[in-house]
Amino acid sequence: MRVMEKIIVIVGLTSSGKSSLAIELAKFFKGEIVSADSRQVYRGLDYLSGKVSKEEMNMVPHHLIDVANLGDQFSLYDFQNLAYHAIDDILKRGKLPFLVGGTGLYTRAIVQGYVLSNEKPNENLRQKLEKLSLDELKKICIEKNISIEGEQTCRRLIRLIETNGEKSESKPRYDVLQIGIRWDREKIYERIKARLFNRMPYMLKEMKGLLESGVSRDFLLTLGLEAKNVLLYLEGGFDSFEDFFEELFKQERHFAKRQQTWYNKEKNIVWLDADENLFENSKKIIEKFLNLDN
Repeated sequence: MRVMEKIIVIVGLTSSGKSSLAIELAKFFKGEIVSADSRQVYRGLDYLSGKVSKEEMNMVPHHLIDVANLGDQFSLYDFQNLAYHAIDDILKRGKLPFLVGGTGLYTRAIVQGYVLSNEKPNENLRQKLEKLSLDELKKICIEKNISIEGEQTCRRLIRLIETNGEKSESKPRYDVLQIGIRWDREKIYERIKARLFNRMPYMLKEMKGLLESGVSRDFLLTLGLEAKNVLLYLEGGFDSFEDFFEELFKQERHFAKRQQTWYNKEKNIVWLDADENLFENSKKIIEKFLNLDN
């Protein structure tokens, strides 16, 4: 029987502190971080995707950040292929991989070992689908019995319809320990709001720069949530900054609820309370998983 090598996965809701915890743990265990975020793969989308700072990246090697150009189609297959390559390279060098997400489907594709198709987009079908609304795309997915759990954008649903759900079977490649960061609902909402407020000036400036550099408006809209609402605000789509901020905050809360629904269906996640010695508790669990507690 093949012995699978071990990796650590850190998950949690938006603004839960996944990146900070992963950096602390990776420094302690001499590991490296593989990002599992569908927005952070794009170069130039720094504040709008919530990337860690350059200083934080310098503390620990990071992978799968800034690997695609804005406007490129980046599929689940692309992510999994690059993630496998990064994880295997980290393991080969005797380091411990920390997969940190982000995007629930991305982490699940690695944890469960989805067998995916590199099927190219059907341009005729795509042109028809791109004319449909999010609700119309959801209806097609339901009719085709395609799972649409997790974050839902037109771009994501179009890809699912093109590939009939992408996932065909599962062949796990690694022995995985999944650690989840858990917050009280009101506290996580406070963190979401504070983080959103602190990033806002930089997100606005970044979006203006992207538009001035010629990045497609249609592509920016497909990125959803922050990018979509910031773009609409700059185009005068809200009566005031206050209305814009409250609407974005409301959507962020709804996104967090969808993430929680997703994670409630996931198996084998060890959930730890964020305000109860999170680093120490995580460290002990990892040491036991790696058989270092003897």
